[in-house]
Amino acid sequence: MTIEEIVKAWLESNGYDGLFYDNFACGCELNDLMPCGVPYLGCSAGYKVPCPGPEKCENDGDCPWHICETKPKGGG
Repeated sequence: MTIEEIVKAWLESNGYDGLFYDNFACGCELNDLMPCGVPYLGCSAGYKVPCPGPEKCENDGDCPWHICETKPKGGG
């Protein structure tokens, strides 16, 4: 197995949606894991949440979701 396959299997088996770095700065979903092409050691397991809006989003709120540390309220 590759590092990507191992990480993806672990994330799935533990109920995570992907990886994130520094909460809203960078994130990737399970179906597009490690698009940067490397297993960055600073990434953490996280949950997919709606974009928090322009005040907290580095893309000025122009994205549908983020991966972050906290599970979304009311589900996930």
